[in-house]
Amino acid sequence: MSRHQRLAWKGGPSQVVMVVLSVALLATACGGNSTGGRSKSTAGQPPTSTTRLLEQAPAPDPTTPDGVAVTALEQIYTWYPATESEGAALQRARKWLGPSLIRTLDTPSTSVDTPRPSLNWSQWAKAGAHMEAFAFASGEQAPGGADPNRQQYKIGIEQTVVYPDGKREALPPATVVATVVRGATGGWLLDEFR
Repeated sequence: MSRHQRLAWKGGPSQVVMVVLSVALLATACGGNSTGGRSKSTAGQPPTSTTRLLEQAPAPDPTTPDGVAVTALEQIYTWYPATESEGAALQRARKWLGPSLIRTLDTPSTSVDTPRPSLNWSQWAKAGAHMEAFAFASGEQAPGGADPNRQQYKIGIEQTVVYPDGKREALPPATVVATVVRGATGGWLLDEFR
């Protein structure tokens, strides 16, 4: 086949139009207004993690089962070592808690696994630091049963130590399986997490 031979097209004019439209749409979707392969809006910016993008999303709806789990766990993993005791976070989340966790609060037997503040608690207290928590429901399905009044979700949790001078230090992320139950009034409550 010589360099100057034409490629034979076996389709009709409608197929040619479809190919041209597909290529045009693909070029537009891939950043038709980009410079040097980078979008103008993100050129020179460092990559952003999925979690950081989630922080810009609307707050979770605390009337939904996964929204209750996220809201409660953000409260539980937000710590104020300079002004609160180590168990105060669970107390702050009380209105989001189901019967099992309420029993844990009311009878401090510590048989239920609750978040254990780090050995750095006293150091953070002396420094006047606090922990900000960010929680999000994973798209991954947690193990669970068929009970419509009891659901489980995998919840990702990130904590950041914030010092009075503005310095921020990320702690290792965690994932918990949260169990929510339907309460007596019909709303959802966080009943367990591990």
